[in-house]
Amino acid sequence: MTVKRPRSPTPPANDAAAAFDQLRSEVSLLHAAIEGLTAAKEKLPDYAPTLRKIEARLDRIDQWHAHIADKPALQLTPAVMADEFGKRAVEVRAEDRKAIGDARDALSRELGRVEGMIKQRRSNAEQDWWVTWAATGGILFGAYFALIGVAMSG
Repeated sequence: MTVKRPRSPTPPANDAAAAFDQLRSEVSLLHAAIEGLTAAKEKLPDYAPTLRKIEARLDRIDQWHAHIADKPALQLTPAVMADEFGKRAVEVRAEDRKAIGDARDALSRELGRVEGMIKQRRSNAEQDWWVTWAATGGILFGAYFALIGVAMSG
């Protein structure tokens, strides 16, 4: 900050002592101003370590950005991504449809096999029922004929 002092009337040329006194006061004023600036400069914090940390972080961010900038996913636009998702969805649905069809066919085969086993068991049970009734009937007819034979011989 510059302080403008009003100029005093110029001293007469023969008054050298007064001129040196005035010069001395201006030099001491400049000396005090310079000391004040130096003191103010010494009070300023040192930002160098903080700036080095910020620079290191920015370098890491630049490296990270350069690393991911070449990735194919970052080259895709939303329209291209939507198109790719649509294609993949069609493929997945086709695979699901095939898997469901295969599962349906396998289930049909297994159900047919189970039905065949049930029918076979039913026919075995029916056969056992007919054999049991035939044996019972044979025993009863045999006993009946034996009684008739005993009654006639007697």
